[in-house]
This record gives sequence, C-alpha cells and structure tokens, in this order.
Amino acid sequence: MWIHPNYQAGARRAFRSVSVLMALLILVSSLTFPASFHEIAHYLPLHNLTEAVSVIVASLIFAVLWASRHEVLPGNMVLLGSTFLGVALLDFLHVLAYQGMPELITPNLDADKAIYFWLLARLFSALGLLAIAVLAWKDRAIRVPLGGQVVGVLVLVAGLTALYFLQPDSIPQTFIPGQGLTSFKIFAEYGLIALYLAAALLFWLRMRQPRNYNVSDLFVAACVMAQGEFFLTLYEGVTDIYILFGHIYKVVAYLFLYRAVFVEAVQHPYALLRDSQDRLQATLDAMPDLVFNMDADGRYLSVHTSRPSDLSEPADQLLGRTVSDLLQPRDARIVLDALQEAAVQGQSQGKIITLHDREGQSREFELSVARKAVPPGQAPQFVVISRDVTARRNSEQALRTLSTAVVQSPVSMIITDSQARVEFVNEAFTRISGYTAAEVVGRSLRRLKPARTPATKFRAMWEQLAQGLAWRGEWQNLSKSGREYTESVLIYPVRDAQGRVTNYLAHNEDVTEKRRADERIRLLSQFDQLTGLPNRDQLRELCRDAMDRGDGMAALWMDLDHFKAVNDSLGHHVGDALLQEMARRLRAQLPAAAFLSRYSGDDFVALVPGATQQQAMAQARALLQAVSLPLRLADQDIFSSATIGVALYPDDAAAFDTLLKSAETAMYRAKSDGRHRVGMFTPEMQAQVSRELMLGNALKQALANRELFLVYQPQFALKDGAILGAEALLRWESPQWGRVPPSEFIRIAEANGLIIPIGEWVLRTAMQQLRQWRDQGLPELCIAVNLSAVQFNQPDLPGQIKRILADTGVPASQLELELTEAVAMKAPESVAQRMEELSHFGVRFAIDDFGTGYSSLSYLKRFKLHKLKIDQSFVRDINVDPEDQAIATAIIQLSRSLGLRTIAEGVETAEQQEFLRANGCEEVQGYYYSRPLTADVFAAFVKDHRTQPEA
Repeated sequence: MWIHPNYQAGARRAFRSVSVLMALLILVSSLTFPASFHEIAHYLPLHNLTEAVSVIVASLIFAVLWASRHEVLPGNMVLLGSTFLGVALLDFLHVLAYQGMPELITPNLDADKAIYFWLLARLFSALGLLAIAVLAWKDRAIRVPLGGQVVGVLVLVAGLTALYFLQPDSIPQTFIPGQGLTSFKIFAEYGLIALYLAAALLFWLRMRQPRNYNVSDLFVAACVMAQGEFFLTLYEGVTDIYILFGHIYKVVAYLFLYRAVFVEAVQHPYALLRDSQDRLQATLDAMPDLVFNMDADGRYLSVHTSRPSDLSEPADQLLGRTVSDLLQPRDARIVLDALQEAAVQGQSQGKIITLHDREGQSREFELSVARKAVPPGQAPQFVVISRDVTARRNSEQALRTLSTAVVQSPVSMIITDSQARVEFVNEAFTRISGYTAAEVVGRSLRRLKPARTPATKFRAMWEQLAQGLAWRGEWQNLSKSGREYTESVLIYPVRDAQGRVTNYLAHNEDVTEKRRADERIRLLSQFDQLTGLPNRDQLRELCRDAMDRGDGMAALWMDLDHFKAVNDSLGHHVGDALLQEMARRLRAQLPAAAFLSRYSGDDFVALVPGATQQQAMAQARALLQAVSLPLRLADQDIFSSATIGVALYPDDAAAFDTLLKSAETAMYRAKSDGRHRVGMFTPEMQAQVSRELMLGNALKQALANRELFLVYQPQFALKDGAILGAEALLRWESPQWGRVPPSEFIRIAEANGLIIPIGEWVLRTAMQQLRQWRDQGLPELCIAVNLSAVQFNQPDLPGQIKRILADTGVPASQLELELTEAVAMKAPESVAQRMEELSHFGVRFAIDDFGTGYSSLSYLKRFKLHKLKIDQSFVRDINVDPEDQAIATAIIQLSRSLGLRTIAEGVETAEQQEFLRANGCEEVQGYYYSRPLTADVFAAFVKDHRTQPEA
C-alpha cells in the first residue's frame, strides 16, 4: 500500500484506531455473556446519555461547518455538515421514540418506532460519508449552498417522519419481542455495514493523494460505524449489551468525524494562514532588494533586507530618520520626487540613486515606489523597493564597450538573421571588401557568395549551417575594386535561450599575406637549412612516386663515422662545416638522376634509380672514397670516413619505410663489422626485418585479442621486509610467436606508435587491478608503471592519467611513474615541466636505470622525484666488484642528500641484499624475493606475507 508521505503519520494512527476497536468488537462478540447482561438495569439513562452525546457531536459537526460556510471549503465537507444536521435530528427523534420516554405523537409501545429513526439516521450518515468519498474533492465542487442543503435536509427529515406517523403499516417490522430482530432489520444493518465499508474503502484510496482533507479520520469514522452496526445485528433484547456497544461505537465514530471537520474547517485555515505568512516572510528573505516603508517626508518607518551590508547604516539606526538626514542632497531629492510621483500616480519606477556602502564602494540603486492603502484620515505611506543595479549597469556599459569593439574590430564581421539576410557589417568589412553597409544590409548572404569560390563549396557550407553546426574554411574573394584576397572564414549559428537559431555570425579575416608567408615557409621546410639538400619529406615523396611507376632503385644509407667526436672536440660550428662539405662531395659523386637527402644528424640517404646490386656497390665505394679525402677545417686536416648500407627495390623491400629500414640495417651490420665499409642487405637481415614487420603487424592486434597482460614484481622495504608495492611489467603471449621478449616488442611499439594505446591500457589495467586489491582488503600499495619517451611526451598525458585515476577511484599517491635516465635527460626542461604538472595532483616519479646515462645534477634536483632506481647492472656483482659498490653507494648517498628514496632492482642473493641494507638503500626488488607474479598470485602472496625476516 502506498500512502502519500505527508499523511503517513495520520494513516498509521487511523489503522491503529480501527485495529484496536476491531479487536474489542471481536472480543465482545466472541464472549458468552450471562443472561443478566442482556437485560441491563437502568439501560434507558445509558441509552439517553450516549444518544445525547451523539446528537451534540452531530450538531457540532453541522455548527462548525455552518460557521465556516464563508471559507473556501470543499463541497464534500459542506455536504457532510448538512447531512449531519439531519443525522442529529433523526438521532433526537430516535431518543424520543424509545420505550420508556414520553409519547412522541403516538404511544411508544414497541421498539419499531425507535429502530425506524435509528435506521434512518444511520442511512443518512452512511450515504453522506459515501457521497463525500465519491464526489470530486475540489473547493466549492458542489454548487448548492449550505443554506439550500439545510432546507433540503429539513424537508427530507420532516417527510420521513410524517411517513412513519401517517403510514405506520407501510414500514416493515424490525423487532419482535421474545424473538429478536427480524430479517428486514438484520439485512438493513448489513446493508448499512456495506455502505460504510464502501465509504471506508474510498477513503483508504483517498489517503494516497497529496491533499486528502484529513481523510484518515473519515476513514476511521466509516470503519467504526460499520463495526457499530455489526453489534446491532447481534442483540436479542432492546436493552442488550450489544446495543450498548453499538451506541458507544457510534459516539466514537462521531468524535472522529468531528475531529476531521474541526481540522478542515478550523485548524487548516489557520495552518494556511501561517503558511502564507511563512511564504511571505521567505519571499522577503529571498529578495535581494532593500524594502522600506516610508511616509511622504521620506521618513523610514520600517526596514527589511536579507543583506544588511547593503545598508549605509544598521537598520535600527535608520528608523525615524528621513532620507534628507542620511543621503546626499541630490539623492534625497530623487527619493522625495519618487514619493511625490507615487502619491499622485500610485507608483513610481526607474529612478536611480548613488550610495556608498560601509566599505566606501559606490553603488547604484533603482527605486520602485508604490502607495499603500491606508484607512481614511491616516497619513499616506509608501513601499519603497531599492534594487542594487550596479552589476546590471556595469553589464550595460560592458555591452556598449563590446559593441564598440565589434564595430572597430580589425576582423570583418557580418551578422545575419536566421534567413541569412544581412543585418550588420562592421567597418573592417567595408574596408576590406570595398562595399558599404548600405550596399549589403538587407541582402541575403546566400547571394553574396565569394566570386572566386566554387559554388559546390558554398552549398556545402550552407548544408552544414542548416544542421546547426559551425563552418570554418577559406576561400578566395574579390573586393569591389577587383583585388583578389584570401579570407579565413568562421560562421556559426547564434541561439536564443530555447536553443533556436536566431542569427548567424561570420568572422572573415584577410589572410592573404599570412598564406604567402606560409607558402614561403612550406618551401623552406622541404630543404635542410644547413646543407641545402632536400629533407626526408621530399625523399619519401620521390621514392613513393618511383615505386608507383614500378621503377627499380637502390637506397644507400650513409652514416659518418665518429662524427660526434668532431662535434665534441672541435665544436658544432666545425661539425656543421663538415656536414656541408660532405653534402657537396656526395652530391657531386652521385649521378644527376640520383636523389640525395640529409635524413637526420650525420645520416644521408641516396636513391639511385635503376641501379643493380653491382652498380649500387660500386656507387657506394665511390662515395666512401670521396668522403675519405682530407678536409682542412679549424686550421687542421680532418680525415673522415663513412659506413654505407645498400638495399634494393623491389628485391629487398616493397615499401618506402621498409626499404630505408633495410638499408639502415645493412649499414649497422657493416658498422658492427668495423666501419668504413659497404654492407649489402642480405636474406638474414631480411628475416630479421620481416620478423620485426610481422611482429609489428601482430602487435597491432595483440591488445584487441587480449594477448597482452601484466605481471607484478613485489617491491620490499629493506628495513622490515614489508611489501610496499609492485612494478607492473608488460608481457606478450602471442599465439603465433609465443612469448615475445619485452625488449623486442616494446621497441617495435615505440617505432610504430602503438606504445600510445598500449601504454594507456597498461596504466588503466594496473590502476583497475590496484582498485580490486584495495576492495579485497589488501594493504595500501604503490604500483610503479614504466613510461616510454613517446608516452611521456603526449600532450594529453596529464589529462589521461587524471581520467584513469578518477575512473578507478585510486589515489594519485599510489601511482609511481618510472622514466629511464635517458628519457629524463633528453629534454630536461620539458620533462621538468611535465613532472611539475603531474606532481600537482599527487603522482610520484622515479628515475629508472639510474647511473647508466649522463644525468645533470642541476636538472636532477629540479625534477619532482620521489625515488632513484639503481640499475641491475650495478647490483649484479655488487658484492665482489668495487666499482659497482662505489657507484651504488654514490647513488644512495646522492638520493639521501636530495631527500629521495632509493630502490635497487635485480637483487638475487642475500649478499647483495646485505650490502644494500648496510649502505642505506631503502627498497629492493628481484628474484631473491619473488619473480613477477600474475594478479591473483600476487594478491595471495601479499596476504600470506607478513615481514621478510632479516638474514
């Protein structure tokens, strides 16, 4: 059963009352009473007492509703009042007709006369309750006024009374002395019970409605009347105990009815009045305005404000004083003029005064004054509402400023209506296009399409705008004078508060000079600025064109040997001069049809069309000879050499990237064999390249096919052996290649860009796993995740990490990002900035493989680091190699001086552990403690682990 929450308490009270009386009914009806109980001595006084109470309560029900007849009451309640006037009269006639009472017109010889009026009174009440339950519960829902209803009830009661006295034989017999109730009487009582229960059911349904007019008490009354009538089906004599209980139950029912009427007619209006007063007070409290009562002299009679700080003085100090006492003469005069205008016209609007608040800030207030209605002869009074319009007037000023800025903007601006008819153009439009506002305002923008722009582009633009979307693009246009210029255009719809498009706004910027500069930059970007050779983009384009034509070619990848030593020893300016000379020599040595590019650093790539293997090798040797000639730089002779790798298209590769990769692979193989030589790409290298290509293709599907997974290597505190966290390690189990080493597939992922989605998957999976461990009750752990250089340089990395932490609900302090020393020192300025950004929301950082690179201590102290990780190459022989011992000790001492923690990886023996512990290393990980574990095994490992016993 659902009952409206506002009336649940009343409903519970009603059901308790009905239940208690029902229990009493069952108890009384189930008991076997002695014969004396069925002939109660002095029953007549008891009967008269209960009936007197009934008549009084029924009369009070009518009286309360009669007294409230001018209030807005539901017509049902009004009907109840007139009905119970009739009930009171019939109950009174029932008393007078009872045996033992003085004659009522005819002698009271038997019980039929009293029972007749009893049944009529019960029928009146039952039909009345049923009517108010059935009819619409609306104010004034019944059109007949209470007076008319009273007359109708009196006429009906008189008619029913006359019927009995004029035609007594027409009334069925209800009681036979010595035999008890007749069938008619019993059926009549059960009929009344049915009517009462029907009314009770409807009242029960009414309790589900928000406004139920104290229907819970009406429900109780109907139920109790039905219970009382049940008693009247049981008696055997007119002074029976059951009759007494029936009368008592009737009195109880009348009292509940009276309560319902009293609450609705008396208490509810007062409650509404209180609610109205509360709402009025709440409205005043919610108003941001100052509200005053004033007389015609501007004297403050009352003050109301929800923000006392808006008053120049405390409210109690304003009362009794006039505006002339408190305001500047000009502002006081404005207020008095507003009061005088309101006295004549009834109200005054829009006058502005300037006041200073308690902090001395100047603020503007708009006055609304209305004349109050006062009794004749009383001095006029006024309600003055003072609204702070400082922000609004500032906004108006800002709008005027914005309008001025739009008019004077150097960018051409056009505003149209929703049908694309021009409503406004600014001065920049006139200056750039040469057309005046008068020539374009009112014309459709659809007809003003740029003269040099294809119609198809213009149609596509309007199709997009018709969908409510903005359009951005460029087009060529002609001014009125015929000057051709390029415009960058942004057109977007302007919507009202309901989301309807009301206007279009176009920003048209003349970008002619900018595009010319872009073109010059584009041309410059195709050539290497140092050597003047075409860059790799041109190389790629030329090679692909040749491949599309099916032309064979040889690719020669040349790398200068020991070029870094030249830069480091003689300076970059000498290195630049060397590169310029090498470019000249190589270009001079190659045939005219060949294409030479400085690919990067000291690497050059030449494409020789149509070259066979023998021709390519001969060309490469000639290039080596040209490079090895001495060169005079910085007042000394420099002898250079190069290593060249050769690959053929289409024999060794079928795509540009593969061809260059093959040539580079051949170059590195030749360099490993001793430098200053030519290496030809071989099938073995082909196998290696093919494996890398196939691994790269397989890796593209590995994530989707769930071939990648994480394992977790525990990290321990050396002090007490507690598990502090784990390093998340990526693994690949390929159906085709089996277990692929991370050292192989991570390099491939970095080269083909897959490291970005894989890296995000690793971060999210590790944090989701940490969330699961937390939910399983594992202690607080920190998960370390390695970031590659490509990952770390993503622009959206901070946002990505924030989203992952927010989605998984893991605190940022439990994520530790590991960067290799090489990544950290590659671009230390940008690395420090990125670390700073991520550290703001609690992410920790560690430098991995520390000591294997060339760290700058000046940058190291600027990084937002938490930990340095000692590389396993220094740990492996730390118990026997003095150099490893010295390096590890130095790293630990450096960390301590910088306030960082140290962790050693690759710990595999107790001797390594003891050395690290003795020298102050805080954390360790390695096979001595545990191999990397799957998530489930790791969770079990942590639960079983308490503290690692010291050796």
